[in-house]
Amino acid sequence: MRNCLIFVYPFKKLFLKYIISVLFVCYFSNSLLAYPSFNEASFRSMSSSERYRYVHDYPFWKVDDVTKLSTILSRMARIATVSNDYQTQLALKYYISLVTGKSTLKISNGKSPNDVLIDMRKLAIQKGYEVEEVVALCYLTNSLYLGQKLSKEQYYVDVQHCFEQLQRVGFEKFRDYNVAGLLFNFGKCLWDLGDFDKAYQYLSIAERFIEPTIEGGFHYTQVLSYLQTYWKDKKDYDKSIFYAKKILHFHQNLHIETPEQRYWNHFWLNFSSIDIASLLIEQGKIKEGEFYANKGYQLIKTQLSLDSTVSKQAEFDALMVLIPIKLKLGKIDEVKVLLERANIIKNDLSPKGLLDYFKPLRFYKYSSEYQEKQGNFASALRFTHLAQVLQDSLNRHNDAQKLSQMQLRYEAEKYAEHLKMIENEKQLQQYLRNAILVILLLVVTFGFISLRRLHSKHRQKEEELNLAKYDLNSLTQHFRKMSELVENLRIENEKLITNSTHKEYLEQLISSTILTDDDWTNFKVMFEKVHPGYIQVQKEKYPDLTNAETRLLMLEKLDLSAQEMANMIGVNKNTIHQTRLRLRRKTSDRV
Repeated sequence: MRNCLIFVYPFKKLFLKYIISVLFVCYFSNSLLAYPSFNEASFRSMSSSERYRYVHDYPFWKVDDVTKLSTILSRMARIATVSNDYQTQLALKYYISLVTGKSTLKISNGKSPNDVLIDMRKLAIQKGYEVEEVVALCYLTNSLYLGQKLSKEQYYVDVQHCFEQLQRVGFEKFRDYNVAGLLFNFGKCLWDLGDFDKAYQYLSIAERFIEPTIEGGFHYTQVLSYLQTYWKDKKDYDKSIFYAKKILHFHQNLHIETPEQRYWNHFWLNFSSIDIASLLIEQGKIKEGEFYANKGYQLIKTQLSLDSTVSKQAEFDALMVLIPIKLKLGKIDEVKVLLERANIIKNDLSPKGLLDYFKPLRFYKYSSEYQEKQGNFASALRFTHLAQVLQDSLNRHNDAQKLSQMQLRYEAEKYAEHLKMIENEKQLQQYLRNAILVILLLVVTFGFISLRRLHSKHRQKEEELNLAKYDLNSLTQHFRKMSELVENLRIENEKLITNSTHKEYLEQLISSTILTDDDWTNFKVMFEKVHPGYIQVQKEKYPDLTNAETRLLMLEKLDLSAQEMANMIGVNKNTIHQTRLRLRRKTSDRV
């Protein structure tokens, strides 16, 4: 099935060979062959991998009844859907699109084959089936081109993109989806555009996957035929003969089942024999070439229907190979008979437009050579003139065709560059968006980290400040207690003033409660932590502050009373008032 159902489109080259093969596919697809029954219960009980394999191996092409075919496909699809068997669903969508494109089978919901392929691609992307995703893309590209929804330029570009996708995933993984047929169609596109070397690249890969079977016979023959023509144009006749003999060998050993297949088989037996003969002539192997030419011509006369247009066209081509062989071998009597038969066919087909306009060229050349050998120089000159006119026309036609192909390839390459430029712009925009997102992310991340650090430092500062406040408060409380103690001691001192020894002891005790230089140093450090920069600001505002005035400002900041400050410093209360007065004078002068 996977080798038989394939999208095709008309050729400009090798047309007769191709059209016969297409007719074979049509006949073959509709042959009344027995097909295996479909067991729904058995299909339901299979594992996913077994169902997938069953679908690819099922010969849908043998089901000639459209209703039965539709029933089988719908039942398979329903079971695969209920079982969440996505790969089998994708395989069925592939066959539904192919069968619908080649028969009167209608798809539910009014969908077209293209719609099925689009659904297939979406499901493949959603479920992660890369092979089926590429398959849907490739067949959709072919289908759109066949439906004239793609220009040749766009198709030329898309074909190369599809090839790159097949190559990226691996050609071997597409065997179930007729990779040989896909590559053959892509190769034909490039061949028609005159890009023969790239077409050869595609066809030579297709050669690895073609199968010498009745089912795969169409693509087997077509791929080899184009490879044979490629090497013939390269004048590598040994390689060209190699492929022609492979075609001949395949059709000699083909087991024929229907009259339609037999016709197709005999056609290619004839053509391959004629091709081998023409190639041997190019190598100068005239006798061996005669053997194959006679063989091919006899096949036409005995196996093909001589009343059909195709058979007459095939016979004319065979005669154009056989006649020059007979001329070189000097078999003039046989040449006469063959030329007469060729002339009958030409006169029958040419007026109806059924013979290629340029095919009589070789007939005129061979007729001129025959007449010259017979001594009929006037007739030889007439045929030479006819040949020259047709040759000039052919040269102009070939030049125009080459120019057209070059123009088409130029337009295709320009279109490809345009698409590439758009893609580059999209990528650049994507890169810019990504860069902006990355920058924003970095900024946010940096801001978040910085904020966290600031919060951490802030908490740390708060903790340090709270601790300093606590320490300063504790120290202040301690100073206040010391001040109270000093005050009490002074009172006691006045009561016991008469006792000199006791008085001395009390003075020592009082002096021990007064802040020492070290105490002031520790106090100042603690004060700076709680009120950072306070002392520096005061000194900047009032540069001539004395140490005593500075200490007074610090103690006032702590809301201590004049007595408490006097006790801590070790002076009387009047001294505090005097110092405060001087300080106010300085500050008022500054203001």
